[in-house]
Amino acid sequence: MTAYLALHVHGQVRPGETVVVAGAAGNVGSALTVLAARAGARVIALARPRDEDYCRTLGAAEVLDFTDDRLRARCGRGADVWLDTWGSGDLGRAVDLLAFRGRVVLLAGAADRPVLPAGPLYMKDGSVRGFVISRAGTAELAAAATAVNNLLAGGRLRPRRVESLPLSATDEAHRRVESAPLHGTRIVLHTGNL
Repeated sequence: MTAYLALHVHGQVRPGETVVVAGAAGNVGSALTVLAARAGARVIALARPRDEDYCRTLGAAEVLDFTDDRLRARCGRGADVWLDTWGSGDLGRAVDLLAFRGRVVLLAGAADRPVLPAGPLYMKDGSVRGFVISRAGTAELAAAATAVNNLLAGGRLRPRRVESLPLSATDEAHRRVESAPLHGTRIVLHTGNL
């Protein structure tokens, strides 16, 4: 649901646009890649080289490392939507690669304090939007739930890896999520035997 709302409500993606997904191999990033491709966007996935095949199966047209010098050329006239699931805080690069009226949507990096390149951003008539799902309204959540349920039923959204832990391991799960990226692993807490 985070991916759906970030892409459609905050990113306002339209068919034919170029969408850059920073962190495309993670849980939210992979959902963003699937949703953007299904919306008719050309998706450029930023991920580690080892994740290229996985990102392509999700619908990415291009898969590049974040530091790849070819990113500018692959964006063509620029990125219409830049979705940051990494929390890299590199607004300079994101804004530099934006198309006219491009949108940067930040989904991570709560502790980051990046420098906003205000001049280049306003000269492109661009925007930077933060998004956290806990601020979404009920109508937005209902629309997202419908879209996500349809994709789940069709087998298009699925976690890369699932790790099941008992509910008693909630503290451990939180520590792991907070201490390091799970790199596409979804932790599911359960109350009984699986």
